[in-house]
Amino acid sequence: MDRRSFLQSVGVAAAGTAAISSDSFASAPAAGGLPSQSPQLSQSPQFLSNSDRDRQQIVSTDLSPWTPSTSQPWDVHTINHLYRRAGFGATLAEIKAASGKSFSSVVDALLDDTLLMRPTVPVLPGNADDGKTPSLPPAWLRVPPYVYNNPIQQQNDYYTAQMKIRSHWTAQMDLPEVMLREKMTLFWMNHFVIEAKKVVWPQATYNFLTYMRQNAWGNFKKMVSDVTIMPAMLYYLDGVLNVGQAPNENYARELQELFTMGVVDKDGKANYTQSDVEGIAHALTGWTVDYQSPPPNILPALYNIDLHNTSKQTIYDTTPRIYNLKASGASMDMDLIDHIFDQRGDKIAWYICSKLYQYFVYHDISQKGERDVIDAMAALFKASNWELKPVIAALLKSAHFFDESNIGAEIKSPFEHLIGLLRTFDIQIDELAAGTLYYYAAGGSQILLDPPNVKGWPGYHNWISTTTLPYRDIIQTALVGGSLPTLGGSDGYSNALPSIDLPDVMITAWGKQLTNYNGTFDGIVKEIATYLCAQRPSDYVLNRYIEKSNLFPPNVYEWASLSDQEKVTPLRILATTISLFADFQLT
Repeated sequence: MDRRSFLQSVGVAAAGTAAISSDSFASAPAAGGLPSQSPQLSQSPQFLSNSDRDRQQIVSTDLSPWTPSTSQPWDVHTINHLYRRAGFGATLAEIKAASGKSFSSVVDALLDDTLLMRPTVPVLPGNADDGKTPSLPPAWLRVPPYVYNNPIQQQNDYYTAQMKIRSHWTAQMDLPEVMLREKMTLFWMNHFVIEAKKVVWPQATYNFLTYMRQNAWGNFKKMVSDVTIMPAMLYYLDGVLNVGQAPNENYARELQELFTMGVVDKDGKANYTQSDVEGIAHALTGWTVDYQSPPPNILPALYNIDLHNTSKQTIYDTTPRIYNLKASGASMDMDLIDHIFDQRGDKIAWYICSKLYQYFVYHDISQKGERDVIDAMAALFKASNWELKPVIAALLKSAHFFDESNIGAEIKSPFEHLIGLLRTFDIQIDELAAGTLYYYAAGGSQILLDPPNVKGWPGYHNWISTTTLPYRDIIQTALVGGSLPTLGGSDGYSNALPSIDLPDVMITAWGKQLTNYNGTFDGIVKEIATYLCAQRPSDYVLNRYIEKSNLFPPNVYEWASLSDQEKVTPLRILATTISLFADFQLT
């Protein structure tokens, strides 16, 4: 499927269109009424995209550094590409600031290690205490489960606490400095998947999420070792049930299938056997969670040697050994994680780099060009002793990453869509407003902390359907029109979730950052389209569906002479109309 033809199978976002004008988008010109190079039109500008390029046009197939050129300068187009893929988009001010720096230094700033260490604790509600006052709910983050005497109150408090974690996470995504950290946190939470509804304990959920945030581009091998015995994972994949002579294989299977190497390698050969699954499950017996640990170390992992199967296991090779984890302190012939990486290092490197490639560049890795780049990433990954930062940096600085065929080649996830809207207009949100945004993303099929299953969100074309596309159009039309209504009611602590507003003063401030704010109408149309869309729609499309439409008052063509107030409504209409193009849903 062509990278921009995905919308041709999902219909017209009629609700979003109707919100602007009942006859804004007339029928498209009849066949033959367009220049020969124009794409085939349907009945809406939803389908008008630059769809004449394909993956065969990719030039760079390695990690050679990108060099800005006259044909592809470091400008709003390429800066936006970096910020959309390495974050959730850029404000006009950020684009201007980045244009005065080298692209390499901008990438380095996004990967600054100090960003990993900043505290990100959810704001506890005012009526939460340490659990000593019976009439008040305990501060869930600091109090162990045994403090509760009322299971119903505990269940309600924990549900509310999980929501607090979600809204806090959503607010973090809108922070400009940590955009790559939060983009990687989203990646890892969709890789080392847990589901809050099964984990139950918000303390474990929060600690798991915080770990991913603090190790966003850390050492992958260490992450695997740590995640294996993190309480949230022990609950989610039944590690707490993995005991003695009755091992539970859930984690042992997903450790290989989803978390490290995949079912088969890049050549289609099996990476492990059922015997390997059983051996790893036996090696990991004995890990549980300490429910009685006092503050501040709530719900830590606990190793019980009496629940461990001490028999020798044969994993990947023919040598029976006693495997364990260094963290257990138990006797062993070899650390399990060391053995997995020693025996399956090449497969692990390629699998993880393929997932990083799909996340940052393109979802289809079936062609030689993509696979050559992944080969180069995997070699660097192993040579860097499983450090993620060098691999991510090399990819984001590569000519392949900036190849025009990779710009605008992916579909925005719900959070990329929503946070991207906020970033576009530089809208800052607190945790209450983030709660509203969380519910909108959930309506678009991305529920933080609760992906559909252990495989996570499938993403890509699955984000767009005949339901979700009109839903997105309604959201963006409402926000650009002035206000995204509140959704979700309250945060569970009697605090009402607010609407997210874009008042006239913010639209004017946004418009004044545009070069053509006091220029020509044609100029500002093209400038806004270039900023909002990963690939700017063609001049024909902009002319046919914007400049020659009946959307604007007649005096709009006297753009330079209009007052600030007279420009507010046209700016809103422009941004809303362009957001209805297919290219706006691409990143």
